[in-house]
Amino acid sequence: MAAGAQNLNHLQLSACCSLALKMPLSIPHLVCQCCFWCRSATRRAFSTTLSNWSVHSNYYDLLGIKQDATMEEIKQAFFTKSKKVHPDSDPNNPDLHSQFIRLNQAYQVLSKEGSRRLYDSQRAWHAAWPTMGSSPKHSPSDFTDQGPRPSTSSRGPDENMRYWEQFRTHHSETFSGTQAKQRQRWNRQFFGYCLLLMLASMAAHYVAYRKLEEVHNSFMDKKDKLITSIYNESKERARANGFQKQQELLRQKHAEFTERYRIRPSGDSAQK
Repeated sequence: MAAGAQNLNHLQLSACCSLALKMPLSIPHLVCQCCFWCRSATRRAFSTTLSNWSVHSNYYDLLGIKQDATMEEIKQAFFTKSKKVHPDSDPNNPDLHSQFIRLNQAYQVLSKEGSRRLYDSQRAWHAAWPTMGSSPKHSPSDFTDQGPRPSTSSRGPDENMRYWEQFRTHHSETFSGTQAKQRQRWNRQFFGYCLLLMLASMAAHYVAYRKLEEVHNSFMDKKDKLITSIYNESKERARANGFQKQQELLRQKHAEFTERYRIRPSGDSAQK
């Protein structure tokens, strides 16, 4: 009996020692495993939140407008919403600050044409490829400040093919042989029209100049003929009348002139 009790105590002591030796090794293992689980859960939650951001976050719904709203409607909606969620409207509500920041971000993105087009294209891309949620997303600041784009190494082979295929398709559509020849033909026709217009303008200027020169020469010739005829008539009249006759005519014209304007001779005025 004593020997059996001693063996039982020995077995219990060995089990306790073995358990004591294993505990320092198992505790760190459990701690590391818990850390790994926590890290994986955090990573999954973060990736899920990040992937759902651009799908569920809608700036149009945040401002309460339609997707085809005008700039004036966007501005009016922002002013109306900002008055309601401004932090100064209710200082006791701490959520107003974050709501106002999100509202301001939505207005900054949608109030500019370029950032709005980029935002719409991002939403359309995520709506067309919802399974690509694990790919890198854009933050709200990326719509206003164009930062570096994600590298092609993070994309899959199918996504890379689709990405480069759109440029090849656009290139083939833009620079196809038929369209290039048609564009060259249009350019040649436009150049020919411009050249014809320039030549026609030069011809019109030349014809107008020649016509003006002819009119001027004709006018000067008529004037010269008139002056020449008057001179010849005066010369013939002087030759026919003679010197004495010319003096008599001059005296007669002088008398008529003085009689008309009643000009008295200088001798009569001196006697008076």
